[in-house]
Amino acid sequence: MVLQQGLRHLPHVGPQREQRLRQEGCGCWSEILNAARPAAGIDASAWGEICRACEQSLRALEADQATYFASHFPPLEQWRVLAHWFGDASYFDIETSGLDVGSTVTLICCFHRGTPLRFLAGENMEDFLDLLEHVKVLVSFNGTGFDVPRVLDRFHIPDLPCAHVDLRWLCHHLGWRGGLKHIEVGLGLCRPPDLAGLGGAEAVDLWREWSERGDACAKRTLERYCVADTVMLSLLASRLLAQHGVAVTSFSEPELWRRVSEAFPFVGSPAFTSPPATHEGVPPSKRTHGPVVASDPFSIAEMVGAVRGLSRAEKQARLRERWRQLRNGGW
Repeated sequence: MVLQQGLRHLPHVGPQREQRLRQEGCGCWSEILNAARPAAGIDASAWGEICRACEQSLRALEADQATYFASHFPPLEQWRVLAHWFGDASYFDIETSGLDVGSTVTLICCFHRGTPLRFLAGENMEDFLDLLEHVKVLVSFNGTGFDVPRVLDRFHIPDLPCAHVDLRWLCHHLGWRGGLKHIEVGLGLCRPPDLAGLGGAEAVDLWREWSERGDACAKRTLERYCVADTVMLSLLASRLLAQHGVAVTSFSEPELWRRVSEAFPFVGSPAFTSPPATHEGVPPSKRTHGPVVASDPFSIAEMVGAVRGLSRAEKQARLRERWRQLRNGGW
């Protein structure tokens, strides 16, 4: 019912009018449609638009169209999408070859239906496209500004084929400020000891150790670090919904980490190169991270030309098929 109580996506409904509607007994789409007359001081013409939007919302709900609500609900109401499809949510995170704009995606991890999955550059990254076809709601932290654009650019697809909910601003407006790891600490959530203190810069170093030196321990630590982010997102999502009065059934922390260790067991610490020596009064030199993965095998311009005039669904299907051809050695 929490989804049907979302009114802020309706035309002519802002915070004050939403409050008046609820006060006058129009707290969900059905109640608006069953109202004997326009409420909240809304004129007949605007009320007709609101009713049509309510009917469209009910049709989308009947059709199980999570993408409709993720694209129509304002950012602060996205928690309703997460609450309704919590059991079908998949949590994802990416790592890149550097911290600069030109860096490339090296790893995608996803906690999908209780299973930790990883898609690594040079091994099986293209399989993430196949997974997306089975995802109902994709959940990220700051994915709107970082992860999703990188994924779309990496695979040359116009949009995700599923709904996307970004937890960053939902957390921000609850007063949970800062990055994911800062919020974790504030909520009393803990990662396994081998992952404590690792961040984005270390993830870049781990990728370098694996891609340039073949350090298998660095590869496994990178996988564990990224998949831990996805597990933390699932824990964060349940805590966030609890703040909105929504109780959901989720895995316990011990069970989540058991699944991570089962899929990606700890195999040892990576052999990192010693950090540069520092001298009194002289700050350590800042490490730079450049791209270490080759650029994509075809240009965006070529793909735009190849799919011009097609619908979004047709574009996605065409692009996925070309990736499969490339993966199988054809072109």
